[in-house]
Amino acid sequence: MTSPTPEERADGLVTLFLDDLIKNANQPPGLREAIVARLAGRVDDIGQRFGQQIDHLRSPSARRIPNAYLADEEAVENELQAAAAGIRTARALEGVLSDPRRFERNLAQRLAPNIRWALRSEASRVPRPPTRASVLNWSLTPVPWVEDDAEWPPAGAVALADVRQLTGEDGELVRVIEEPYRGWVQLGMFERQATLATRYPDVPARQLLIATGLEACDGSPPVNSMPISHTAPNPWAVRYDRLAPSLDAEHARITINSTQGPLAALIDYKGQLGSPAPERGVGLQPFALVPRIEVIALLGLRPEAPALRHALVDDHGAAIVGRQWRGFLIHDGNYSPLEPAIYGADLLLRPDLYETLVNAVGNGRFGFGVSVNHFESAPSSSKPEGGD
Repeated sequence: MTSPTPEERADGLVTLFLDDLIKNANQPPGLREAIVARLAGRVDDIGQRFGQQIDHLRSPSARRIPNAYLADEEAVENELQAAAAGIRTARALEGVLSDPRRFERNLAQRLAPNIRWALRSEASRVPRPPTRASVLNWSLTPVPWVEDDAEWPPAGAVALADVRQLTGEDGELVRVIEEPYRGWVQLGMFERQATLATRYPDVPARQLLIATGLEACDGSPPVNSMPISHTAPNPWAVRYDRLAPSLDAEHARITINSTQGPLAALIDYKGQLGSPAPERGVGLQPFALVPRIEVIALLGLRPEAPALRHALVDDHGAAIVGRQWRGFLIHDGNYSPLEPAIYGADLLLRPDLYETLVNAVGNGRFGFGVSVNHFESAPSSSKPEGGD
């Protein structure tokens, strides 16, 4: 099998880091080819720098890619910006003239790296809060790791493994107990606790996933479903009437009163223009929540201006707030940066607005969903250590 040529390696880097950006910019003629050509003569140097960074950030026995902004991504981004800067000139040489300010602005919006979502995510980060359903109080103690003698799996996780909906005292409304949101209602909560596999000693990777959320439902939800759905992050930054022009408060009320499903959703950044790479570099925290768009329309909420964090407001101030947290730094037994064992997020609703939501859903249609899952996987020579 022949080794890839420098051009093929350069094209692979462009595909890895820039494919979405170039497609979102409608494939400017010659841009991809120009970037590949500029990179082709430097791939050996880029690979050497990348290897040096890897050696510095982890021990020789480790195989996990460090969560860092590395030389290959840096070089590709630099060449993108250098090549894109000449697009208008190249068009002019071909006789295609355009308004320079509008052209540059539109092209930059599609090709520039966008860290706004990462900044909003970081601005929404708080110390890990204790607010959660009473049946989850055991989860405030992190999942056990190498030095811990705690039981695995936790008895609380085992007890909730087949429970999809909480009822009675267990299903009572969760209200925030810490300032500045004391008394607010928790619409949803998601937390992942994970430890890394190690070889010496031979300890498996462990993972605990916890999700709770208020739901509109006429009966028991499907057994294998989640009390939280998935959606794009846009409602934190764009008014709901721009995302769904035909949606108003009355339509939202009818929808909420007649359909079933979670009222909170995990954010999915896939397809967002310029969103940071989720696996590497200066990126996003892995979990964030956003309210269902019908909830936003029903309550007449709008993003803060400017939209600097996960928060929706009305004329009385903050109305729905998204929080994120991480902590309990651990490592995989090798010389490598510490990583959080816990990532979490929740969604808070102002108490007076909760009453409006209850009236729209129908008091008898409110449910408190839960999902608790635990996993364990032994170290493998064929998989990166500590992989999910």
